[in-house]
Parts: sequence; C-alpha cells; structure tokens
Amino acid sequence: MSIRRKVMIITGANSGIGLECFKKFADIYTVIGISRNINNLIDMSLANTKIYQCDVSDFAALKKVIEDIINSYTNIDILINNAGDVEFVDLSIKSHESNASMISTNIVGFTNILELVVPYLLAKQSGDVINISSLSDRNPRPMKPVYAASKAYVRSISESLRKQCAKHNIRITNIAPANIDTPMLEKSAQTQHMISKQDFVNILKFIIELPSSICIRDLVIAPTGYEN
Repeated sequence: MSIRRKVMIITGANSGIGLECFKKFADIYTVIGISRNINNLIDMSLANTKIYQCDVSDFAALKKVIEDIINSYTNIDILINNAGDVEFVDLSIKSHESNASMISTNIVGFTNILELVVPYLLAKQSGDVINISSLSDRNPRPMKPVYAASKAYVRSISESLRKQCAKHNIRITNIAPANIDTPMLEKSAQTQHMISKQDFVNILKFIIELPSSICIRDLVIAPTGYEN
C-alpha cells in the first residue's frame, strides 16, 4: 500500500526562500506554489507540484485556490507562509504606494492564508505552519519602519496562534531570518554576512521533520558575523 504524500503550500513561491522551498520539498511532499508572479515557476518541470497564480492579498481569489487544493488533494498538511514585501527607504520620504504594498502583502495577505488554512488544520487536528518573519520583528529598523512593524505583527500572531493550536496537535513556528541571500536582500546595501537559501531551507526541513511532539516556537537565524 502506498503512503500518502503530505501536501505543502508555499506562498511567495516564485523567488527567494519560497522558490528554494518549492524546489527542495518537491522530492518529499506534494508541493503547491502560490505566487503573484509565476515566471520562475512555470519553467520548472518538477513532479508532485502544482502552481497557482494568485495575490494572497486578494481574499476571494485565494479562497478559490484553497478550495481547489482541498478538492484536488483532500488534505493540507504544511503551510510555509512566506509571501512578503520590503522597501528600504525612510518613512518620511516613502511613497504611500510602497507602504500600502507592504501592508497589503505582509499583513493582509499573510493573515488571509492563515484564515483559510488554519481552520482546516484544526478540523483534522494536525499540521504545521511556518511563518517567515524577519529579525526586524524584534529590532527597530529606522530605514524600514513599516516593514519592521508588519513583521512584528507576524511574530505576534504566530505566538497567539501557537497557544490556540497547541492542544490540537498543530505546530506554529515563527522564523526570523537575517540576511538570507535572496532577491529581496538585493534592495538593501547589505553585501556581507549572508546565509545561502539552501542552508536556510535545510533548517526549515529539520524543523518540519522533528517529531510532532516537538515545536520550535520562535527561531532567529542569522549569520555568525552579523552584529545587528
């Protein structure tokens, strides 16, 4: 009798951490990539994967995607809540559009996917949610205050959800990375002390594969030489 492959959803799957997760976990799980842009995904021929072009901040569209996933696979086991946006500019000269984009993705979109997936996990009494935050979720960031505030939201809701879901055998983990070698980091002036995407995703793999009785609640991952 064949063993059912677990179903993993990855938001922001088209680049950076999300894309690396998509490639890494396709060998292990049935991997569903959700992203506003899918240009990097459509050129990949990986078995056990499916791609949805969807902006996570569009609740109605995202709801249809999640319903289709459940209808197609009858299960959701793991969510890597990774979609995010950042601008490295002082708030006083930042455009309204930049602030709105970060809030729309980092708070509204981030919450939308939780609102749709967590109740399903609660109903089946199992599952894993990994929320990708940032070291900015606990440290002041003068050049990106809206981004830092949005990531503080991620950390806060992760902790509240963990307490809510713990008795239902659902693990909620907040991951706060610093300086991962991704296209997002290219927007900053940071050129030293970076962690490769591959090494970072290997850490996520370790967390997911721990016994279900163990939950890593909150984890900062940073280069050894990074002082902030």
